[in-house]
Amino acid sequence: MTKGTKAFRIIISVLLALTMIISAFFTFFFCLYFAKDPYGIYVSGIAINRSNNEDVLGDGRVYYDESNNILTFDNATIEYDNTVVYSEIDLHIQLIGENKFICTNEEYAIGVFAGNNHLFKDLAIIGDGSLTIELPNTSDEAVGIAADNLTVATNLTVTTPDCENKVNGIVCTSDLIVASKATVTVNNGAATMYSSAVRVRGNAFLEEGTTLKASTNSDATGICKGLTVSGDLFMGRDTTLDVSVDDSTTDQGECIRVSGLMEIGIGSTVTASAKKASAIECFGTIEANKSATISAVSEKNDADVFCSGSVVNRGAKIDGEIDAIGGLHNRD
Repeated sequence: MTKGTKAFRIIISVLLALTMIISAFFTFFFCLYFAKDPYGIYVSGIAINRSNNEDVLGDGRVYYDESNNILTFDNATIEYDNTVVYSEIDLHIQLIGENKFICTNEEYAIGVFAGNNHLFKDLAIIGDGSLTIELPNTSDEAVGIAADNLTVATNLTVTTPDCENKVNGIVCTSDLIVASKATVTVNNGAATMYSSAVRVRGNAFLEEGTTLKASTNSDATGICKGLTVSGDLFMGRDTTLDVSVDDSTTDQGECIRVSGLMEIGIGSTVTASAKKASAIECFGTIEANKSATISAVSEKNDADVFCSGSVVNRGAKIDGEIDAIGGLHNRD
């Protein structure tokens, strides 16, 4: 072997070694960087990433499964002075045991927010457990849950305070689905400008055996709403809808307001009560099916149920005065 060949081999060996060292160096820092790269999900202000996703808060109660996009709360009680859960991406929240979120902010309190600035994201709340969201302090504005499409497949209770300006229990910019025999209860506070327990800009679906209860506190002024659905409201078999508003001091009150079709499934129950407004307002058609029960009470309005279209009764029991422009049609 000549001296030149030997020197060449030494140089090549050194270059290969340097290449391996540099590659390992960059791999290390690449992994370190992405381990700290957040997913766009925050719990109590803590950004979830690959370095903390298995135990977000350090108590074993909150963890995130990246592959299935599931954020799990296991018997967690979380108190925070800002948004408890904030997700910039579509998200599944899984509940194990009894869980509670408490937001103590006194200016703008939010329990769960799914969205990136003004672009809302989808949210699904699932599992065998339950969730209670409390916003205990009087504030300027408050929102229990805000999302685009919202699916609730486990028991959920939202309680909001009286507010100076606006208060919303649940806001969906698209559809609301209540599934898996879940019970959703919204106890909404009063406000001087705008109060709404459940607001759905798309369609609302109450699947078989589910329950939705919504109420607003007294002393609201301005606008006070119970359940507002800008699309259609579909109630499956054996569902329960119970809405009450105290609109006695408001400029405008709504108890149940549906812009499209309101279909009440077989064996389902609708209970609605208001002080001034009609208990049920529907601007499409109301279809009440066999063995359903509707109880609507408005203390000061002549019509407990107002319908711009027709009311089609297919064997339901309806208790309340009906004003239907399209008429009442019995189709047993």
